[in-house]
Amino acid sequence: MIHGQGMPSQRHHEPGDLFVKLSVKFPESIDTDAIPLLERALPPRTPVETFDKSVVIEDVSLDEPSERSRQAQEDAMDEDHEEPQVQCANQ
Repeated sequence: MIHGQGMPSQRHHEPGDLFVKLSVKFPESIDTDAIPLLERALPPRTPVETFDKSVVIEDVSLDEPSERSRQAQEDAMDEDHEEPQVQCANQ
């Protein structure tokens, strides 16, 4: 997500966030002579974690909420803590 680089909203005319989705097609195989070159060009490898088959893993990426969404969440939380309003019933 690139904050503030998307299409302008109809209501506020401010640019929204631009969401970028990348699709990378990896080759089925690679020439073994190219491996040392890739290892020099790329960051060092990290060991792959292994988990039990009963563990469910889902990749996610987290971004900080925008100031607008943070304020909306705070407002909603404030409404949850307000005292209930009692109204008189008409007879």
